[in-house]
Amino acid sequence: MPKLIDRDERRAEIAEALWRIVLREGVSGVSVREVAGEAGISVGSLRHVFADKSELLEFSMRLIYERVAERVKTHGRVRDPLRRAEAILAELLPLDDNRRVEMHVNLALLTESVAHPGLAQAAREAYDGLRGLCVAVLTELRDQKVVATSVDVDSEAIRLHALIDGLAMHLLLDGTDSPARARRALRDHLHGLRAT
Repeated sequence: MPKLIDRDERRAEIAEALWRIVLREGVSGVSVREVAGEAGISVGSLRHVFADKSELLEFSMRLIYERVAERVKTHGRVRDPLRRAEAILAELLPLDDNRRVEMHVNLALLTESVAHPGLAQAAREAYDGLRGLCVAVLTELRDQKVVATSVDVDSEAIRLHALIDGLAMHLLLDGTDSPARARRALRDHLHGLRAT
């Protein structure tokens, strides 16, 4: 008996097919027909799940953010606040093949957001989410007295957000910084905020 695939799983499989096309050909290679072929389904089956290309692009972008959020949640039980902060923030960096794929695809889709309001909205929500995560991490560290109570969380969140974005770009450029060096830079930054 063939395995039944639920709607969410089917949508994710189609989005991952789109990711593969983006990695090979860029967003210009994405069409409903190409994605259907990559996913091994008919165009009609794809259109049953996604009404049009714009909806497919937006879902594919949001799926990246959902997966990052799921990984972030897995670190909630790390007891040491500083280690927990580092583990959470490291999920935002392309430190392995899966995260590199997500980051490459996200950047490619981000460049398309000028012409696609849904992508622009998703990107803005992700930006706000990342800034909010930086604020939450720093607030917890301050509340736990790991960083000085005098730290301006909003200003530090801007710096931390910029550090994460910069490290992510460095990691995407082959031959620049290694995952180990990026992790150390993140760790050093957080340790530099420690209360004396």
